[in-house]
Amino acid sequence: MRQLLIVATGVAGLLSAVATTAPAAPRDVEAALARLDMAQKDMVAQADVAKLAALSAPELTINAPTGRVLSREEFLAMMRDGRIGAEEFDRTIERVRVSGDTGVVMGSELFTPTAASELGRTYGTAPLRRRYTNIYQRHHGRWYWLARHANVVPAPPGRSP
Repeated sequence: MRQLLIVATGVAGLLSAVATTAPAAPRDVEAALARLDMAQKDMVAQADVAKLAALSAPELTINAPTGRVLSREEFLAMMRDGRIGAEEFDRTIERVRVSGDTGVVMGSELFTPTAASELGRTYGTAPLRRRYTNIYQRHHGRWYWLARHANVVPAPPGRSP
């Protein structure tokens, strides 16, 4: 009887320890994904095509703020030739969620396009407020950028971004 009590107490203690430490793991994963998302923003801001290529899944699909859907190859080509370019690029992450091997990062951006870029030719070089969602997929322990949606949020009449 005494051995059963000792085993039961040990199991209860172990379950209690797991219950108190388990929630930290998802937060750590979400924090790491948020850091990766900010690094992705820096890669775009610096036009670092090599790092973007390494981060991008082969299936990367982007619903671009220009109203087009881009493949990985189209996106990287546009980064290389300047059709996507940033004078300034700030990002505010509002939510990060991870479910299994899928991570979703959502928030807002303030993006100032270069004059030669598609956005620059469409909107000029004024800062653009955007909403965005980036989706990442973990494969063999490494996160890859899988999908993105970004749209320009029109400024209310009489207000600048």
